[in-house]
Amino acid sequence: MTFFDTTTDMQASAVLDTPAKLPAAVFWDMDGTLIDSEVYWAAAEQYVIERHDGTFSDEVPLRARGQSTPRLLEIVQEYIPQHVDAEVLRSEIIGYVIDREREKPCWATGAVDLLNTLSQAGIPNVIVSASPRAMVDNMAKQAPTGAFVGYVCGEDGLAAKPDPAPYLRAAEIVGADPADCLVFEDSPVGLASGGACGATVVAITGFTPEGVVFDGPQVANIKDYVGLGLDDLANFMELGSVEN
Repeated sequence: MTFFDTTTDMQASAVLDTPAKLPAAVFWDMDGTLIDSEVYWAAAEQYVIERHDGTFSDEVPLRARGQSTPRLLEIVQEYIPQHVDAEVLRSEIIGYVIDREREKPCWATGAVDLLNTLSQAGIPNVIVSASPRAMVDNMAKQAPTGAFVGYVCGEDGLAAKPDPAPYLRAAEIVGADPADCLVFEDSPVGLASGGACGATVVAITGFTPEGVVFDGPQVANIKDYVGLGLDDLANFMELGSVEN
């Protein structure tokens, strides 16, 4: 277990001392929400499909968005004429994306500023992603020091989004009621997952390819995090309380 899976006494106290109008914690999906990495994923999918003599289609990234790694590999395999071992596909795709993220971290516009604001306010953040542990751990370590108190990844043995299990696990990490937490998401399955756990959900639309429909339980759609402050988060939580 890494330190990202635990909550310190100071962090636990911060959850208890958070004013009621603010979220007790903020949960961030990763790809397309916390980081603008979908272009890396699309490039990786194209690279691997063509590497194995397949034909890439623009529909691949749309179909794969927000899916678990096993489902993504199934989708990629559909565009390759011969069977390729799933572990080979997994290694090639994940290796490609991690290399690009290490070369150039692709934080969503305004995300780092908001993370710093939340940390200074004592509000804990958790990454909740379907991506493999190595990818989530990489981005958590590149974030500002202390920005994230933990993460949930696709290798944690939980039911995948749209099941609420990943976000329920995030609430356990910080010791908060999911109904008191705020979720940032960018995919239909992620929005459904966050809503199903009882959290207030906000959709991030600025890093999403054309064709994704934001029809879910979110209380607001926002392009990015530029200028977003604590008052805005309090307003989201108020909208969530009305919805519930």
